[in-house]
Amino acid sequence: MSDLPSVDDLDLDPAYNTLEQQADDIIEYGTEWPELATQLDVSKYRSQDPYPAWHAETNDFDPVFLAALWAKTEDKSITGIADRLEDNPEIATALGFNPDDIPHGDTFARAWRNRLNDEDSDVDLQTIIETTAKTIDKLATERGSPIGGHTGLQADETDGSSTRAGQRLLREKTREVLDQMADVVFPELDLPRPEHAIYDEEDLLELMTVMGMEGDAANDGATINSDRLAAQKDIDIDDPFYVDGPTGETLLEAIHDLTIKRITDMVNRSAERALKRIKPYAEFPEPVFLAIDITYVAYYGGRDGLEWVTGTPDHKDYSWCHKFATATLVGDGVHLTVGMLPVGNEDHVDNDAYPGDDEYTVIHGDVVRDLLEIVPDSVTPRCVYADRGFASTDAIAAFEENNLKYLMPAPRNDRTKRWLRRNVDMERGILAVKQDWGVRGKVKHGSSNHRKTTNLVGLPGDPDDEQYGYGEVPDDDEEEVDEEDQSAVPFYTNLHVSDETALDRRQAKEKVEEYNQRGGIETSYKKIKEFAAWTTSRKFEPRLFHFGFAVLLYNAWLMVDFLVQVGLDVEVRSKPRITAQRFIKFIDRNLVGLI
Repeated sequence: MSDLPSVDDLDLDPAYNTLEQQADDIIEYGTEWPELATQLDVSKYRSQDPYPAWHAETNDFDPVFLAALWAKTEDKSITGIADRLEDNPEIATALGFNPDDIPHGDTFARAWRNRLNDEDSDVDLQTIIETTAKTIDKLATERGSPIGGHTGLQADETDGSSTRAGQRLLREKTREVLDQMADVVFPELDLPRPEHAIYDEEDLLELMTVMGMEGDAANDGATINSDRLAAQKDIDIDDPFYVDGPTGETLLEAIHDLTIKRITDMVNRSAERALKRIKPYAEFPEPVFLAIDITYVAYYGGRDGLEWVTGTPDHKDYSWCHKFATATLVGDGVHLTVGMLPVGNEDHVDNDAYPGDDEYTVIHGDVVRDLLEIVPDSVTPRCVYADRGFASTDAIAAFEENNLKYLMPAPRNDRTKRWLRRNVDMERGILAVKQDWGVRGKVKHGSSNHRKTTNLVGLPGDPDDEQYGYGEVPDDDEEEVDEEDQSAVPFYTNLHVSDETALDRRQAKEKVEEYNQRGGIETSYKKIKEFAAWTTSRKFEPRLFHFGFAVLLYNAWLMVDFLVQVGLDVEVRSKPRITAQRFIKFIDRNLVGLI
């Protein structure tokens, strides 16, 4: 029997203390000390402060503790803290000091020797500070933050030039992409204005941008935007523009004048124009993968007279929602949304083209057709990924009509489960393939029992693994799968797959596992919602416009991140180096100069 591995040999996540856990959540690409210091909560260590309130050292505990952490992280002396704080008033403020009244250097030295080194305490504050400082330094180095002295690393690994270059590129590329949005995207978003309006159409779009970045409702966003515009344009507070300019109500009225089709067309044309403009710089892989999916946006208001509100699956924690279908480019470092449309209203479904008298609110085959019609001609998908909700005879027909390869989890009916039990070797982990597997169902302009053939692949799976779209949390458009049925995962595909030889099985497994790239689309939906403005309007037009505009802001974020990575000459990775929240904060801080 081989020796058991030691703890040091195991690839385990470190057991972080409270401060380290906070730093792990906060630090990302470009994070600087003022941002980190203002978010670190050291209140749990106050009880270990040996100085009573009446002590001669009257400085609050938190700033002194954070100042020592700052010094140790930067690999600087404790005695030099006062001088460095005077040179860095922004950091001094973030740590909790008054920049005009920094304590004397001896104060910090005494605090390190006595206040943060109480031999009678069960908690060693010095050790906590030093341990946390090393972790912060390590996290900052890994994530491209300028924080830290980068102790223990070679000079060529810690040269701050790459981080400074990243910050410069972030500014340059953000400005470049937003300039492109202003030149290319905004012209497609034609918002109605009253005759003789004293504000420009661009002012409405700037208001929409502020709402998306701030996550505000129209009136709150208008107040923020009015203050920004007044400062930017040197407008007096009593000026008619400031008083009568684009308010939240103005924006809502403009959107209410738009039809559902017009909003959808404007957003998709804007996304296409942005893609064309950015494509020469981005060097997207060709052909790309395309992911098609439907996401839900919860709705909690009254439903009387609302035609676009539909029910949700039982596993959701809300009962009613709006539904949006999207087509997303999926590639290395790329998850751009290239098509969007609302779904869920039977009046907008071509039910007459299908056999029978049923009135459906969503027909997945037609969603495929509509999205593929929206996708720009310049996009040539190598394969289209879809979730189980699209695994139908009509969807297969739609893919074939467009001469496209597809891959999607298959439904788990009794027939499929019998085949999986008989053919997939779970014990040895060997997949199985059934070519020309017959499926029947309704097809557009066809019969109610139309037959199509596909290839069925049964892949050994793990009930606790969220790969292949199966796991504890189903996608929006899917029902929960009982754990007992998750042992083998069935897929429909028209890719060439076979299980005749070991090589055939390995190649089939590799093709099916590429479906995992689609995982980014679920993350993209969460991020898109981060860019969406909030509204109390019960009408669907503002909600559709908010979602569509959020898609455009989401794409702008990914374009900036991609261009920064390319500009840094580093390996482009799928996980953005610039988080959505950092991009939002950056835009928010620089909105006057960027829009």
